[in-house]
Amino acid sequence: NRFSLTSFGALYISDVQKEDALSTYRCITKHKYSGETRQSNGARLSVMDPSESSPTILDSFQAGEVYAGQSIELPCIAGGYPSPTVRWLKDGRPLPSDARWTRRLTGLTISDLRQDDSGSYACEVTNSFGSKEVSGQLHVIDPLRVTLSPKNLKTGISSTLFFTCTVEGSPEYTITWYRNTEPIVPDQHISIQGQHNDTLQITAAQKFHSGAYQCFASRKGHTAQDFSIILLEDGTPRIVSSFSERVVNPGEPFSLMCAAKGAPPPSITWTLDDEPVVRDSTYKTSQYTLSDGLTVSHVNVSSPLIRDGGVYRCVARNSAGSAEYQARINVRGPPRIRPMRDITAVAGRNTYITCRVIGYPYYSIKWLKDGMQLPDNHRQVVFENGTLRLTDVQKGADEGTYLCSVLIQPQVSINQTVHVTVKVPPLIQPFDIPSTSVGKLMYIACVVSSGDMPIRITWHKDGQLIVPGSASGVAIETKEFMSSLQISKVTLKHNGNYTCIASNAAATVSWERQLIVTVPPRFVVQPNNQDCIYGKAGVLNCSVEGYPPPKVMWKHAKGVGNPQQYHPVPLTGRIQIMSNGSLLIRHILEDDRGYYLCQASNGVGSDISKSMILTVKIPAMITSHPNTTMARKGQTKELNCTARGEQPIIIRWERGDTVIDAERNPRYSITINKKGDEVISTLKLNPAERGDSVFFSCHAINSYGEGRGLIQLTVQEPPDPPELEVREVKDRSMNLRWIQRFDGNSIITSYDIEYKNKSDSWDHMYTTRNISPTNNQANIVELHPACVYSIRMYSYNKIGRSLPSKELTISTEEAPPDGPPMDVVLQPMTSQSIRVTWKVMNHVSLALLTSVILYCKYFLDVGVHVQKSKMHQPFHFV
Repeated sequence: NRFSLTSFGALYISDVQKEDALSTYRCITKHKYSGETRQSNGARLSVMDPSESSPTILDSFQAGEVYAGQSIELPCIAGGYPSPTVRWLKDGRPLPSDARWTRRLTGLTISDLRQDDSGSYACEVTNSFGSKEVSGQLHVIDPLRVTLSPKNLKTGISSTLFFTCTVEGSPEYTITWYRNTEPIVPDQHISIQGQHNDTLQITAAQKFHSGAYQCFASRKGHTAQDFSIILLEDGTPRIVSSFSERVVNPGEPFSLMCAAKGAPPPSITWTLDDEPVVRDSTYKTSQYTLSDGLTVSHVNVSSPLIRDGGVYRCVARNSAGSAEYQARINVRGPPRIRPMRDITAVAGRNTYITCRVIGYPYYSIKWLKDGMQLPDNHRQVVFENGTLRLTDVQKGADEGTYLCSVLIQPQVSINQTVHVTVKVPPLIQPFDIPSTSVGKLMYIACVVSSGDMPIRITWHKDGQLIVPGSASGVAIETKEFMSSLQISKVTLKHNGNYTCIASNAAATVSWERQLIVTVPPRFVVQPNNQDCIYGKAGVLNCSVEGYPPPKVMWKHAKGVGNPQQYHPVPLTGRIQIMSNGSLLIRHILEDDRGYYLCQASNGVGSDISKSMILTVKIPAMITSHPNTTMARKGQTKELNCTARGEQPIIIRWERGDTVIDAERNPRYSITINKKGDEVISTLKLNPAERGDSVFFSCHAINSYGEGRGLIQLTVQEPPDPPELEVREVKDRSMNLRWIQRFDGNSIITSYDIEYKNKSDSWDHMYTTRNISPTNNQANIVELHPACVYSIRMYSYNKIGRSLPSKELTISTEEAPPDGPPMDVVLQPMTSQSIRVTWKVMNHVSLALLTSVILYCKYFLDVGVHVQKSKMHQPFHFV
């Protein structure tokens, strides 16, 4: 738990231990696409005893922009001794309590970010020797959220559609539109509108406009999208709910309901005996459309009179067609027949003739034509409500005067006539348009085989009226009942749906067929031999056109000689075929070299193909070098780097950040050797010095790139002598402490302490050996009181012994004597001197000597007193 990996890939070691210096540290990266892994050079730690220092910032942050809901780590890593304490501030105040904020050794982690987390963050690090602060600005923005409406729309052909793309979140974004994963290009049907292109309009929608529509909002690499499924179908209305026939009394209110579905949702109108129902004080109408496209309409009659009876009809209409339903509502009262208008019917269609009788009761309603009661054939139907239906109207048989007869009393009838005129609509003879190819002639004839004159004939392409002329490349020739469309030179732009529309007083009819202009595939951009750089992205160009759009396939043959066998290129995340047919390789590998074949086909004519050679140029890269290496100070050291890549390769050596110039610094020499396609460079240091314990780097450079290899050189030597100090001195012992500054880049194995009487040579020294390297102090015992000693110290590593430390001189304290003097002898020397001699029990100290002198002086003082006049010179003591 002392090791932490930050979100930025840094390794943080807290509470560093001595044993951390025994390891080598490396980081490994893995390529996202190729899976290739690379390992960094190794690094070692030099672990020293801590020295008191103010905090230093090792890793920090400045400013960041993050989306709400994500997490972020604000790094704040500090060094110093004692270990500094860390305090976080937001906008100058301590962080509030929030479970989303986690303080770690490596910094502050904020999860599930919110917009109110934006602000200025400061990290304060403090210990007893000082403080440091690092601050930065955090901006939390809402992620983009996109809503596309309407959703899952089902509507009819020829509708006008509007899509609205609503974007929430970041205020700065761009919008792009797609249909079926392809970018939408505005044309005569489609337009993109709005300040941010947030509205898509489709006018006169066709069947091919069906599909999945997507709106993408993008900002600085972040993208959000929503989609809608649009289905365009035959949306002809249909009545799904209606009313039934009934009889009401005058003044008795009634309500009629009619519901219809269609695409787009239809509108509903009402008629009474073929006359529009107008909203007034008598008729209250209402209409609404539900979310599922159902249109509901009501007619409410609050106080009906006899005239409000009759056949009520609801008609549902939209751009795709119409549907209707009718039923009779009878209001009691004397029966009579409203005047009936003459009717124009269209041949081939159905026609309804309503007997406009009002009042009730009556016995029956009959229809007659030319004196004969109807029906008299299978195409005629008389409903109970008195409506006559003529199916598949025919001009000769159905044209004429019809009589409606209502029996109101036995033997009493009321009658009304109506004249039916039959108009014959145009009938277009079916035709087909054969597929053709570019450059050929095209002649399309539209012939109307029947219909009342005059007949007007027009041509449309993809729903738009064709205007003859040089711009369209189309000529149109029209006679009374025939029109021809002529194209003198067919091009790709003539692809499309062609519609012949014929109209007269009866109806408008059309016949539509598709013209397919087939074009065999051809190259717009041919593949050419290409050089690509290893590790970079490459695009192998190949663009084709034709109709139908050609399908492009890429094949690969390895090798540089004649291609033997092509294999399809596997399409993965690394390799993709672009929309224009080119091949995208996101990360070029050496195995990608060889022959490539771009082959295109669309079923028209023969396939086309073109081969090319892809040469993978290898940028200069270091393939072999020691991550770490050792050298002995004063000896010769060689550093080797092996490089490969496209020739020529230049290898440059650097010491730290400084380029090594071997010509100007004779301590360095550089040699180059070639072995196959590899270049081996050797840097020789003669001799290696302590200052060479740095990072050396070899740089391989060619025309396609540069590679670098880092080498951590550690120059080992005997350690520096420790810095020795005396902490405490007593009469027979002393306490020593030392600091080991430089270990010679090798772990200290032991210490030796030497001491001697100051007056002696070091040949007569005392030694304390093999002191543990984990100790930094020692006690020296069994010393003599009141003695002067010289002390020095050595450090050892596996390389050898250090020089002696600075020699210290110390004096031990005095101690009481072990006993009184023994065998004291007084020997007269002259008339004025006495020799005093004695033996000591053990150690003689200054105090002992003083007591002897005082003793003698007392004795002599008595003699002085007796012979005072003769005693005037000092005595001498031995």
